[in-house]
Amino acid sequence: MWQADDVIGGVHVSPRTRLVRTALSFATRTWVPEDGDGARIDPLRRLLDPEFTEKTWYYEFSKIGDMPGMLHPKQLEALNHDAAHRWLFWGNQSGKTTLGAVDLVLKALGRHPLQLAGKTRMPPRTAWASALGWELWERILLPELLSWIPQDRILDAPTPFKHSTKRDIVILADNGRESRITGKAAEQGADKYQSARVHDVWLDEEHPEEVWDEMQPRLLRFGGKTIATMTPLKGFTWVHGRVYEPIRTGRLPAERHWYSHAGIADNPGIEAAAIEELKEELKHNPSQLSSRLKGLFTRPEGAVLPWDPEKHLTKEPFAPDDPKMIIARGRVQGRALTNWYGGLDLGKWGFAFVFGYTDHEGVFTLVDEYFSQNEDVDTRAKGMDAKLKHWRIPDTISIPADCADPKGIEDLNAALERCSSKYSVFAIEGELKAKTAGISRVENMLNRGAFLVRRGMSADLTWMLGMKAGSKGQPIMGSRWMWEASNWQYPKAADGKVQKDEPDDATADGAHTMDATRYLIMKHFAADPLPKPKKHPTRLERIQKEMEALDKQEIEEDDRRHGGGGKYGTILRQG
Repeated sequence: MWQADDVIGGVHVSPRTRLVRTALSFATRTWVPEDGDGARIDPLRRLLDPEFTEKTWYYEFSKIGDMPGMLHPKQLEALNHDAAHRWLFWGNQSGKTTLGAVDLVLKALGRHPLQLAGKTRMPPRTAWASALGWELWERILLPELLSWIPQDRILDAPTPFKHSTKRDIVILADNGRESRITGKAAEQGADKYQSARVHDVWLDEEHPEEVWDEMQPRLLRFGGKTIATMTPLKGFTWVHGRVYEPIRTGRLPAERHWYSHAGIADNPGIEAAAIEELKEELKHNPSQLSSRLKGLFTRPEGAVLPWDPEKHLTKEPFAPDDPKMIIARGRVQGRALTNWYGGLDLGKWGFAFVFGYTDHEGVFTLVDEYFSQNEDVDTRAKGMDAKLKHWRIPDTISIPADCADPKGIEDLNAALERCSSKYSVFAIEGELKAKTAGISRVENMLNRGAFLVRRGMSADLTWMLGMKAGSKGQPIMGSRWMWEASNWQYPKAADGKVQKDEPDDATADGAHTMDATRYLIMKHFAADPLPKPKKHPTRLERIQKEMEALDKQEIEEDDRRHGGGGKYGTILRQG
């Protein structure tokens, strides 16, 4: 570091004055570090220097071991993208944490590509670097950040790997101004993300949705940007339904949200042998392997249904007036071209109605859903009726329903009559409510491609997770059906106890749309025929089979003795 007794033009100057003057001339000066002068090595200059070709290199002040010598193409793509919110769904050891730290440090110093291009403001800047917990902040994020900040630019910082209440890293920017990166932890709760104005936020791993929502007003003043780096191990969470799928289908504008997938193979610093070792270790857990190796969203372990949006969503979204729907509602010589079916689960805190149709190949497509929480029966009847009328569904649709209160179905039909609806529901037979059989049938249809869901279904729906007496719950945006399909799981066994092979409705907040789907499938789709049991031969049949085998063997031996010329006892041609 610079010494306190430095002299410039015969005048003693303080270390800070020296640092400021050095920073102001940084963009125009170049130097080669003297041997042993590690404090003057700038790790960011090396990282972005195209002539520096080492994959990794030793740095005296690194807190993370050997330093990467270059950014790989996926990292460069993410660094240069100017979307307001960048989402990096990357596997383990793919460089996502490195990029998150480098992105913040470059902006704090005033060297970021977007700053040099005039697309975002120069320092001073205020940023948050947020982990899920303080231990992760102290052991992962803080060491990564300190490793990339040039030593002569750190004005103040916490000590890494040690518990401390100190959270701020103060950085001297190239223009002589001060930038600040403050540590955050999601375990603090969403209220700790209030009362501040920030330019940049880095979220490491998937944070709770309430934290994301609380952050948004803090970014408005400065037109702030976020970068989220995560391995999507949690499956189809709020990030998938609210962010990933809408971006992928174009429902979120590209200038606002952008995402990227990357895996271990994208990191030049990872040897092929290490990749093969990971594959071997996780070969029996393909969901984990796909997330860790490629950064893909996958079905969580323990999920009841094999739901996979990549496989089970229709190729394109469709609307009531699309040719596909006109054909689905059509009739030929008085007969419908398709059959329309629904299913309904009635409850105070969860009222779920789903419906769809089967095509000529027997494939069922779930077209839409209606989900209501703590509303009166007339509101629900009008909502059901409006949804069916919107899709112009014929009144021949069959809608089996179940309600804990037997009078609930009667009251709903009366409410449908009051709103002049042409639709009605009926109670499903008790034997068709068997949960295990219903799950098995839905699972079978999903596995063989006979169950599809309309892409974009309920994309604009907002419902409350955990809503009950005394709690209004947390708002969730997107399809309730897709959320339940992703989160409905078998309960984990308690230590020393046998796991029940019974889905735990609590893991999907009631699983109301799943129940409605089971009723629909159990009522209208027959189970696959059972395989015919293998018949075991009797003792007499076994003896007869053995004798036939001996006769065949004798005939073959006789053919060999006579040169293959016919069976024993036939007339041979004399020569």
